[in-house]
This record gives sequence, structure tokens and C-alpha cells, in this order.
Amino acid sequence: MNVAEISKSENELVQNAKLMNEEFFLHAEYAVDFAHSFIKKVDPNSFYFLLFLSSFQKHIILAFLSAVRFHHIQTNFNLRFASEAAAWGSFAIGKNDPEKDKEKFALIDEDGMMNPNDDLKKKMYKWLDEKYPDGSASLKQYKGQTNALSSHANIVDAHRTSSGLVDGKFKTQFFDCSEDRHIKTDLWATANLVMGALDLFYGVNKDFNIFEFQEDFLEKMKILKTENDRLKEVMLSDPHLSKHKPKHDKK
Repeated sequence: MNVAEISKSENELVQNAKLMNEEFFLHAEYAVDFAHSFIKKVDPNSFYFLLFLSSFQKHIILAFLSAVRFHHIQTNFNLRFASEAAAWGSFAIGKNDPEKDKEKFALIDEDGMMNPNDDLKKKMYKWLDEKYPDGSASLKQYKGQTNALSSHANIVDAHRTSSGLVDGKFKTQFFDCSEDRHIKTDLWATANLVMGALDLFYGVNKDFNIFEFQEDFLEKMKILKTENDRLKEVMLSDPHLSKHKPKHDKK
């Protein structure tokens, strides 16, 4: 295995991705850019939100890049992480006092170190469930779907890097044996998660007002949703996908 050659091949896949899946690529690219540009002004108390927003943005980019580099499982890992970061970010909009609320995000040990805790995560989701049930359900459904598909090793995903027997020899490869529909679905899912996360941010911020959205936010959200809905119908016109309507789409 030549790591330098793999890196070169991955770069070529990224460079050629638009030509291979143009409308889905452009849609995901629009969503990724939107996720990095929707805020106009922030309040000093938005510190915890900005931490989680940065994490969300990073893993949305990684999901996008993983999709076009034929790494479906890696795409799902990043989408799962991004959905959790979006949930924590939404919680942080409401729990925005840097001192008073810090122990709602992690336990502080005797050395002053922050330690994440599952009980705090449960409390975070409980808060979202009670105050913003639709947005919370959307993110949890997304997380649950990625958990069910590719969070753990399984025989279906194991097939992705195998070409079976070729000339009597078992052949494997680094990149997935991806068909166009797999890449398109991953790109669509990336954009769909951006739409769901930003919609929840908008709803929570209406109650706490710790940052200001760009003037064209709602217009861009409408564009994103319209195209996401259209491309979902394109995907479902594929006979291989018509029986499998995406379960985690943000309507």
C-alpha cells in the first residue's frame, strides 16, 4: 500500500466529483458553505454554542469529502458526530452562561478538567425533547439511522471494499465499490442534516437571541429545502432506492 498514491487518488476524486454527480455535488457544496456563513453577529455569551458549531461545521465538511472520496462508512461517522454536535449546539444556545452553565456540558474534576458524561447528554436531549420536540426528534432519528447502518462493523459494509474473486484470487481495495446512487445519497444526506440543524438553531435562537442571522438566511433555507426535496425525488426514482425512502430527512 502506497499512502502517497492513495492521497493522490483521493485528491483526484475530489477534483472530479462535480463532473460525476453535478447536481448532488452542488447541492451539498451549497449546504456546506451555508453552514459556515449563516451567522452575522454573535453575543459574547455564545461561547459554548460556537464551540459546538465549529465541531458541527468540521464534520459536515468531512462528511462531504468522505462521500466524494468513496468512503461511505466514514461519511456516516461524520454525519453522526455532526448531528450530536448540532444537538449540543442547540442546547448551548439556551444554556449560554459561560460560568453558571459550564457543568451542564461536562463534569469538572478536582483538577479542574472537564469530563463529558452520559447523564449530562441525557439531560441535554431531555431539554431539547421538551422545548423543541420536532427538531430534537429529527436529529435523534438521524443519529439512530446512522447508528443502525454503519456505526459498527457488519457484513453489508464489509462488502464495500471487496470485489470478490477475480481470476481465482480474492480482491480487495481501499476505496468503496461505490455506485453513483450511493454517493448521491450521501451528498443529499449531508445537505439534509445541514438543513435540519440550522432550522433547529433558528428555532432555539428565537427564544434566546444570542446571535444574529444573515439577512438572507430564510431565503437560503428555502432554496436549500426546495432543492433537497427535488433531489430526494430524483433519488427515489432510482428502482434500487424507490422502496427505501430516507428515514431521517428534514421535511
